[in-house]
Amino acid sequence: MKKKKSGLDKNGVMALSFGVLNIADFLTTKRILNTGGEELNPLANFFIRMNCFGIVKIATTMAGMLSIYTEDKPKIVSKVMLGLYGVVVAHNIKEIVRHERESKEPETA
Repeated sequence: MKKKKSGLDKNGVMALSFGVLNIADFLTTKRILNTGGEELNPLANFFIRMNCFGIVKIATTMAGMLSIYTEDKPKIVSKVMLGLYGVVVAHNIKEIVRHERESKEPETA
């Protein structure tokens, strides 16, 4: 008999983490784009140009969270995806900080 899941077990924490990282990715990407940066992921760039990036991001995030949550045991793919999004968000934050530092530096002639 299969046990019923109860709230935030390991899969619940991983699913929630996946959601939080995707929200952070979305927000940091929007900030970079709004300050003159560019999207390097060709698929994401396509959805941004089609003005449906937010909807696609919500749908894929929800699907990913559900997939992670309903797994019997956390799979290596889920763990890799969490790591990947962690790296993406860290990179985005690094780029935001770098851009803000550069924009505050006085220009030399």
